[in-house]
Amino acid sequence: MTATKVYTLEECKKHNTYDDCWIIMFGKVYDVTKFLDDHPGGGEIIVDVTGRDATEDFEDVVHSATARKQLEGLVIGDLHEDDKKRLRSTGGIAASGASGASSARNGAPSPVVTFIKAILPFVLVALAYLYQKSKASSPQA
Repeated sequence: MTATKVYTLEECKKHNTYDDCWIIMFGKVYDVTKFLDDHPGGGEIIVDVTGRDATEDFEDVVHSATARKQLEGLVIGDLHEDDKKRLRSTGGIAASGASGASSARNGAPSPVVTFIKAILPFVLVALAYLYQKSKASSPQA
């Protein structure tokens, strides 16, 4: 069994560019440099969350199980326990039991969020159609 490398928050803060990008999530350190060009939302979004815990940012977007699986391959170590404690005390790191932590454990977003994400595009298209239809049927001045 190999020992897991431990990094401090200060060490992680130094890796904050597009050419050298580490992020902290779930108490782990990830080197996401090679992934930046492939990130669907653009690499800048990830670079913007360096130097702090990005767990909440990650959870807010509700990533797929595939994205969570990809993340496993990018782990380079753990955040130092002192920094984990410091971030928890300031609300900067997701503690177990926090919203989204259960999703992180089982790798799947909640069914409600999944449903909303699936139905929202159809609702928007329907509203746009109804708006256009009402504009077309209203008398022109």
